[in-house]
Amino acid sequence: MGDSDVLDLRSLDRDVARAVGQVEEWRSGLNDDPGTRSQEDPFDGVRRVSAKSTRDALLAYEPSDSERLLRDSLLRWTAALVQTRIGLADDVAFALEANAPRGRFEGEETKLVSWREAWRRLVAARTVAETRLWLDAAGDAAPSIAALNRTRASRRLEVARRLGAPHPWALLLSATPAAIGRSARRLLDVTEAIAEAQRKESAPDAGGAASVIHDALARGAAEGWPARLSPSWLERTFSGFVRGLPLRIERLPPALGAASFARALRAFGFSARIASAPASLPFVVAREPAFIGAHRDAFLFASLAADPDFQQRMLGVSRRTALDQSRQLARTALFEARLHAARIVLSTADKSDDSAFEEMGTRLFGRPLDLRLRGAWPESRDDEPARFVALLQVPSARTMLIDRFDVDWYRNPRGWAHLRAEGSRPAWEAVDDEALGPWADGLGRAFEEALG
Repeated sequence: MGDSDVLDLRSLDRDVARAVGQVEEWRSGLNDDPGTRSQEDPFDGVRRVSAKSTRDALLAYEPSDSERLLRDSLLRWTAALVQTRIGLADDVAFALEANAPRGRFEGEETKLVSWREAWRRLVAARTVAETRLWLDAAGDAAPSIAALNRTRASRRLEVARRLGAPHPWALLLSATPAAIGRSARRLLDVTEAIAEAQRKESAPDAGGAASVIHDALARGAAEGWPARLSPSWLERTFSGFVRGLPLRIERLPPALGAASFARALRAFGFSARIASAPASLPFVVAREPAFIGAHRDAFLFASLAADPDFQQRMLGVSRRTALDQSRQLARTALFEARLHAARIVLSTADKSDDSAFEEMGTRLFGRPLDLRLRGAWPESRDDEPARFVALLQVPSARTMLIDRFDVDWYRNPRGWAHLRAEGSRPAWEAVDDEALGPWADGLGRAFEEALG
């Protein structure tokens, strides 16, 4: 590839945008049809954006002051896309294995099920006993999934080092992996007592993973929510924000419990942040591959599900019902926050040592997890550190919105204008290691206020 191709930064930006769109479309169909998708190349026509030589040329290029932001943004994106391209075979292998019938489900009718089906049916189970059966089936399928996860993690570490970084996270975030790991443990520590109290309150005679996961669906907080989850419900609820936005809300989960609506609100927040980016900004400047800002807005909107004011105003339930349902959903949010933290801890732990896995199982569920799940679940996703950093930022973001636009900031036109303005700025956010610990403390205090 000639230098002239690389130095046309605007052309490279357009190719990055095209590649990202093609990869997203490829991945959206991979789980459903891995056999067909494995024959496709999502980098067809734009392979240069995923080449190490392109990134090397960008590193060697001396940008003008007006080009520096674009060049630096391209550096982050090309690093991410090199990882993506080299990991395509791992994506296909995972999709094929996740759909293979490896787990034995011993319900009324014994049958073999896939890893993916076990988890889908697990969260839909109507009783703790049924949840436990699906979790056991997932345990059967887990060892082959764990092996693929180890291969993928090893490959990503090797690619990161070839790109000059000590860890894959260091390619996308300014905070160090060690500091992110410390903040994850800090969040677990500061929420340990309240989490234990909530487990005893929700299931005093049960405990364990099946009980906690079943409770996290918040099926008892059902009043006021629509019967079905759809993008139109989100658009009606936030009509003041979505007007004029090219909003794309991905596939929503089925309405299995109130927690499903929290996930839908999270999807809305993420999509709204992406849609707020102005077309006048280069793609790589308007978006960054870690998507911290989008994940923060996603968690911010998800937190509305556990907000009693939101439930009263937008769902029309009584104050008493709103307080009761909000408490149930705050318990779900606490579990999910601690699950994010556990994923981070397990990602940074010694892979040959079972102690971290046993510890995380006990801290999340009150007792150790089935050892067959080790390395398979809970496993960190590629964007897990960005999700976790964004989650830690939510209490301060929410406090700022309430202070400036009142408790119903989600209905205030000035609040919408502020959020859209935030989304129109360059996306890159530097995160200082020293900020992570206080942010973890702040999230812990927010859970204490909601559940203490």
